[in-house]
Amino acid sequence: MKSLFTLIAIFSLNVLHAQYNWINITSAPYNASKQDGVFFINKDTGWVVNGSGAIHKTINGGNSWIQQKNSPGTYFRAIAFVNEQIGFAGNVGTNYFPNVTDANPLYKTIDGGNSWTQITSSISGAVPDGICAIQAVNANVIYAAGRVGGPPVIIKTTDGGTTWVGKNLSPQCEMILDIQFLSKDTGYVFAGTSADITNASAIILRTTDGGQNWTAVYTSNRPLEIMWKAWFPSSQVGYATIQSYNSNTTQRYIVKTTDGGLTWNELPLVNNAIREFGIGFVNDSVGWVGGENTGYQTLNGGLTWTSVNLGQYVNKFSIVKNRDGSSTAYALGLRLYKMTTGMSTGLLRIEQDAKYPLVYPNPAKSGSYISVSLQNIKSNIIKAELITVDGKTTYPIFNGYYMGTHESPFMLQLPNIAPGNYLIQFTDDSGSLFSQKLMITK
Repeated sequence: MKSLFTLIAIFSLNVLHAQYNWINITSAPYNASKQDGVFFINKDTGWVVNGSGAIHKTINGGNSWIQQKNSPGTYFRAIAFVNEQIGFAGNVGTNYFPNVTDANPLYKTIDGGNSWTQITSSISGAVPDGICAIQAVNANVIYAAGRVGGPPVIIKTTDGGTTWVGKNLSPQCEMILDIQFLSKDTGYVFAGTSADITNASAIILRTTDGGQNWTAVYTSNRPLEIMWKAWFPSSQVGYATIQSYNSNTTQRYIVKTTDGGLTWNELPLVNNAIREFGIGFVNDSVGWVGGENTGYQTLNGGLTWTSVNLGQYVNKFSIVKNRDGSSTAYALGLRLYKMTTGMSTGLLRIEQDAKYPLVYPNPAKSGSYISVSLQNIKSNIIKAELITVDGKTTYPIFNGYYMGTHESPFMLQLPNIAPGNYLIQFTDDSGSLFSQKLMITK
């Protein structure tokens, strides 16, 4: 006799295979060359900065833009916001790119970008010549670092940007291209071992004490390489691009970690001698890399890549998790491209008949075990997570190994979290998503 769970766990899902179609936002800022910095605080409100000294803002998802700053001689390369009012923009500085006359590395706004002030005088210790990356870990702890060509300086604030302390990371590295912090204390610098590209190797440094001490966790063994951009879609899985100037080989690589950055493994990207730029992922499996003439997409965690139309020179991604569980992504290069994994665009549609549960019991107690039935899904599940209804907090349940459908049903333990309504979401090895609302009780 079949168990009660087996009888009620026969479910019906109508899932379209994941398709990710990027749309060129023709109304977005354009300066006829590679643009470097984009940041969206939500799916509608965001900023674009470029090497022409311009900062533009949209409040309607890119349909229209307002120019908030026009500063010829400034090369804005990075931008990040704490909230809709407080943000920071990084300038690459003088003596690297031609026609750059502004030596102030960092600017701050407290009115949503309507006005900007330079904060060089607020930096004690080492002062960077320029900024290539900014990350707001929380409202108080913010990091910024640079620059391409050196010197390698990272600055940090713990008071929301009022005061900063800088540290020069030479001789551990000689130029910093990107940073990624998983918490206020643990983070990574993506760098080059020499300011002279002909002598450089790509290197990743790790800190666990808020930037006081750094340890190398990856160094490439090929010449003429530097790290470029990085992305952590989750606390354990991260990716980064390696920019190569080596004309003696055509093979290009990315690196990936599955243990939170402790170790990194090289994965082949393409064998066509391109220069890699930005990288972004909507989950642990599905992501993109920008190249000189096109972009590249993976649906299986970087194992294979296919060409995708992202335009030229995509240097930076900004991806926002929406309240309905979808994501809105922006990719900035020569042009700005946009993609939404939501029902409104028809790109990834998830429909479920509530009579046939994906998990049981529902409601379920915090910290208890649930049964998961995936009998009708003909793929392998590689990730499960709980997401708050506002989309702001994610609680991993499992990650990084396969749950084959022939093994269904499964028993999974819920984390000890506050009672309320959540979305339990599963990702398969093709990047498709399966989800169900789940109520957590005491």
